[in-house]
Amino acid sequence: MSPQRLPEQIVPFKLARQRRLLQGVLKLDTMARLSGLLADKNGDVDVNLQFDIDAQGISYMSGHLKTQVSLVCQRCMEPVVVSLESEVAVGFVTSEERVLAMPDVYEPYLLMDESVVLSELIEDELIMAIPIVAAHPQQSCQPWFEKQQEALSDVEEKMPAKKNPFAVLASLKRDS
Repeated sequence: MSPQRLPEQIVPFKLARQRRLLQGVLKLDTMARLSGLLADKNGDVDVNLQFDIDAQGISYMSGHLKTQVSLVCQRCMEPVVVSLESEVAVGFVTSEERVLAMPDVYEPYLLMDESVVLSELIEDELIMAIPIVAAHPQQSCQPWFEKQQEALSDVEEKMPAKKNPFAVLASLKRDS
């Protein structure tokens, strides 16, 4: 069975009233800001989002996002695959006053319009889930600087020894 196609635009308050569940797959390469941070833009995001209204009357979205992305290891500068998982709990509001009154269990999302581009909402959550420093496990990664030092040493060994241009001055000093 193929994954369910996710809508491009959603109306959060309407989905919350309908208590809708959105499940499906979203391509990583459709998210421009996230793609700019990746070493490889191929891959999918598994999306599982439930929309509802809580006892306080807050329209919210909760769920789970899961993907694997390729980032640049900050030790060796080679690609490293990182699993990203994000538990989502977003409360939708239409005014800044309501943002301040939002319970801590929700991350407030201020709606400027009735509809939202779903991929942008998911992209925001995934960007926040990216590790600050991506790296391979230390024992399996040779830092980039060490690689450069080794390459430089190899080049220096192969180069003929340079004559000191001031050696002539040393012979003049001996003659005087």
